Amino acid sequence: MDHLNILQVVGFKNSGKTTMISRFIESATVAGKTVSVIKHHGHGGQPDLPDMNTDSMQFLNKGAASSLVYGDGLVQLHLQEQDDLKRFIDFSFLAEPDVILIEGFKSAPYPKIVLVREAEDWDQLKGLEAIQLIVTHEGVKLENIETIQRNEQTTIDVFFARWMKEVQDESI
Repeated sequence: MDHLNILQVVGFKNSGKTTMISRFIESATVAGKTVSVIKHHGHGGQPDLPDMNTDSMQFLNKGAASSLVYGDGLVQLHLQEQDDLKRFIDFSFLAEPDVILIEGFKSAPYPKIVLVREAEDWDQLKGLEAIQLIVTHEGVKLENIETIQRNEQTTIDVFFARWMKEVQDESI
């Protein structure tokens, strides 16, 4: 790893976070970068888990702090853990990424793209730290704020390509 870049994509539900991160993964991969993604499950409750009858889930249900399964080149880890983004980033290091993309975790201090569906969203998001780019849905105007509309894909792609080339602050 020459250097590690971390970028958050934040916004409210259905603002396009997953779509944008998916596009960034493809772009980074084409550029020869290894990408790890951390997603905050903002739908309430735990993410969907494998069938409770699998060995790995039985271990967890019996009280294991973690359960790791490996098969055919894929590792699946289930870990009883608190909401600690720093530790999640540490876990991501296992993949030796060049880029870590984070979906959500709005209050974290990393460089971020803010997705705005409507002007009222901006009222709640404008106080976030380290905003690099504001992307609005079509037709949304924010007074005295430079924005890019989400349909301006080329501009967003250029921003991301430049961002990947910058050496970011590695202190995490």
